Amino acid sequence: GVCNLVSMDPKHKDYFFSLIDVSEVWGVGRQHSKKLHAMGVHTVQDLTRTEPRNMKSLFSIVMAKTVAELQGISCIEIEHAPPAKKQIISSRSFGQRVMDKESLSEAMSDYLQSAVKRLREDKSLCGCVIAFAESNPFDKNKPFYKKSISVGFAEPTDSAAVMNKAVMKQMDELFQEGVEFKKCGVILTCIENKAAYIPDLLSDVESIERNERLELAMEGVKERFGDKKLAIGPCKLPNRGWSMSRGSFTRYYFSWEGMLTINN
Repeated sequence: GVCNLVSMDPKHKDYFFSLIDVSEVWGVGRQHSKKLHAMGVHTVQDLTRTEPRNMKSLFSIVMAKTVAELQGISCIEIEHAPPAKKQIISSRSFGQRVMDKESLSEAMSDYLQSAVKRLREDKSLCGCVIAFAESNPFDKNKPFYKKSISVGFAEPTDSAAVMNKAVMKQMDELFQEGVEFKKCGVILTCIENKAAYIPDLLSDVESIERNERLELAMEGVKERFGDKKLAIGPCKLPNRGWSMSRGSFTRYYFSWEGMLTINN
């Protein structure tokens, strides 16, 4: 059945709210219940009597909206969108063999930023990044090499700067001298809805907000001037050997080398 709190007698509603522990409320759970108990907020009724603005400053906007909803103010829309993806993969084969760490790092950074773009479009957060690199599995003359590393985040993030910095620190583990790398990529896992996420009590809120402003600024520049005008690192510079095979370049027909020839 459905419990209609709007039409319920206020006395009955207060009575039922007084029987339910605050930890049972969506958006609260065990994570924040201890702090609420220390503040004297033990039941749903106690939470209903708090001020949404104070809850926002002490916890998050989600908590403030939850309090407002309990007070009868509608502010959380029903989501009809599909659930967030379980993972996002961004990988590609190189235009030519890569044998130096700098080029491998550039390619990895490019694919990571592409994955983060999709993550932000989905309005999601990532808790773990898996980066991998491998040589050509079909080259019978050389041993096949493949390795992956996993980078977890204490705070789920959608910041390309944060994830790129973390992955770049681990590139020494992926790279191996003498290996002709053919492909690399990233897998974003532990994905969750950004709107529903409640930061931890020890979260660095200022850092999160600073990273969000940076992402919005970069997205604004890319939207206005193009995706290749701004990026983290040199991965968007032209003529990167790993980015495209020679056969994929557009033929310049207005040169002697590019002119079509007709054989009799």
